[in-house]
Amino acid sequence: MNSLFRILAVAANTFRESARHRAFIGLLLGAFILILSSLLVSELVVYDQQRRVVQDFGLFFISFAGVVIAVIIGVLLVYKELERKTIYSLLSKPLHRYEFLVGKYLGMLLVLATVTLVLGGSWFLVLIVRDVPVRLVFVKAVLLIFGELSIVSAVAILFSSFSSPVLSGIFTFGIFVVGRQVYFINELLTSSKGLFVTAPQLRPLGEAVTRIFPDLSLFDVAREILLEVEVSWLYVSQSLAYALCYVVILIAMAVLVFQRRDFV
Repeated sequence: MNSLFRILAVAANTFRESARHRAFIGLLLGAFILILSSLLVSELVVYDQQRRVVQDFGLFFISFAGVVIAVIIGVLLVYKELERKTIYSLLSKPLHRYEFLVGKYLGMLLVLATVTLVLGGSWFLVLIVRDVPVRLVFVKAVLLIFGELSIVSAVAILFSSFSSPVLSGIFTFGIFVVGRQVYFINELLTSSKGLFVTAPQLRPLGEAVTRIFPDLSLFDVAREILLEVEVSWLYVSQSLAYALCYVVILIAMAVLVFQRRDFV
């Protein structure tokens, strides 16, 4: 129980620090303005495409802003403590390294949940102004975006536990980009033509990528919304469970690396 209290204390402190960070506030404000700008952009297209523009813009910018915030905050969480040397006083107290790292991650999840709620609410407001019915599938889409952000932030925590902020940011964003292409790579592997047919020596690499990297395309339902295909709660729950499994594995790896790190 004491361990849980210490983790929650670190999480609360992380949330307060991140929420006051100028970069976080600036990114959130910028994304909020971009979502509202979809109102202006929708005026520049033909009438029957306005709803589609508002929907696509909203989903894209919620996801994009969330990923950028997750990467920036995630790679700086541990680094800031090292730079300010506050980590030495923290770990000299009855605070285990795993408690510190898990607390940092939970604090970042609170930040990302706030970002998702604010941007999602702004998007719903834009939809209402544009006379687009706020359907339940939009709520499901926002929940799935949060699932994706939970994985991206866990990746950022993993790399920040042993690497510099610049390299951690590059690695994290690289995994995000590859993760969005896992579905496409899977299709190429099962296709009778394409890259892995013309270059069979690359097939082991493609198979390794699909087995190791998270399939982040699971959390993108923009196409389903456009085609008005139903997204079931079962799909949402399974996708979030998939995200949870990756988060547990990534944070466990981060803890193992962080336990062995020498701060002297």
